[in-house]
Amino acid sequence: MKVSELIAELSKLEPEAEVIMQKDAEGNGYSPLAQVDGAAVYVPETSWYGDVYSTDWTAEDACMDAQEWAAMLKRPRCVVLAPTN
Repeated sequence: MKVSELIAELSKLEPEAEVIMQKDAEGNGYSPLAQVDGAAVYVPETSWYGDVYSTDWTAEDACMDAQEWAAMLKRPRCVVLAPTN
């Protein structure tokens, strides 16, 4: 889902409603939304999951050399929604 699609869906809802995140597709747990982070890059491993790298990290934090990290920072940004738990 793109940010524009999320905004469109959220604009239909009560603005004061609490945002609760579902743990997984089966509904095996729920947690309130705690943080929104737009300073990240997503690298999919499959169509189901992947890795996220914070653009606030250094190459060392990401376990990459400077050239790899510079290439990573050129990738499109993503938005990460983090739950309380």
